[in-house]
Amino acid sequence: MLPTLVAAMLFGAIAPVARSVAWGVPFGLLSVATVLRSFIGAALTVVVIGTAAFFALRATSMPADVIPAAAAAIGGIIGLALLSSSARRLRQVRGLSILCQRLAEDDAREAALRALQRLLDRARRSNPQRHAALVLMATGPLTQAGLWDEARAALREVAEGTLTDPQSVLRNQALAACELQFDDPDAAQATIERIRRPAEPSIEVWLVAMEALVMSLRGQTERALAHLGTEDTSGNPSLRASHRLVHAHIHAARGDEEGAIRELNALEAEAGRTGLRRVTRPRGPASALAERLLEEGSSQSG
Repeated sequence: MLPTLVAAMLFGAIAPVARSVAWGVPFGLLSVATVLRSFIGAALTVVVIGTAAFFALRATSMPADVIPAAAAAIGGIIGLALLSSSARRLRQVRGLSILCQRLAEDDAREAALRALQRLLDRARRSNPQRHAALVLMATGPLTQAGLWDEARAALREVAEGTLTDPQSVLRNQALAACELQFDDPDAAQATIERIRRPAEPSIEVWLVAMEALVMSLRGQTERALAHLGTEDTSGNPSLRASHRLVHAHIHAARGDEEGAIRELNALEAEAGRTGLRRVTRPRGPASALAERLLEEGSSQSG
């Protein structure tokens, strides 16, 4: 049984590295829990298979001195096949999931971003449809980490012809949000116009909010108000925050500073300072007021 135990330890040590390579995730970005699960799972697999093989071989005419090594070899070979199958199954999705989690960590963000870009580049060359799906999965984590430029670049690389209709809607919606972040309402509007309307209801309300935002940035206050209509946002805090953002710009464009500040204070109460920062870009009538509130908040906390 000793050869089987030795094989199990060696195989367990190799397993995390093999998964790191297969998933496209640098070993240093794997969590301790992931490494331990991989090590223990691989080692136990070899022990169980090797033990079963050992007792099975003892019932044969094989020489007794050869059985331990043969059992260890059987455990290793079958374990290797299972590891290969497990590591390759959904490997890009698993790698993407780990890298996206690491994007939220300051000390790991740069390495995770480089690895993510390599993963997406490989997928784009090998399977454009899979690449499109991976980009859509990565967009949220990228923007949440403040990596708007990288998100926009990835979305622009997606070949439109590879997208299903639902994917096309999601891609253009996300790209429009990125264009707004880069203070380009015209590009955002042009991107939205590529979407077949009306979209699915849960997406349509966001498209309407983005269009109303573009109108408010241009000072088209009546159009923006009419476009928002009377949509009930009570059950959707994020959508309500977007509507408050639009109303703040509308009040400011009309010279109603008090009304704009009221909306901004409500936005900060509901969405925190991150909500206020959303008002500063793209630039609009309420942006200067939002910056003033942010500065006042910083001086008070200091």
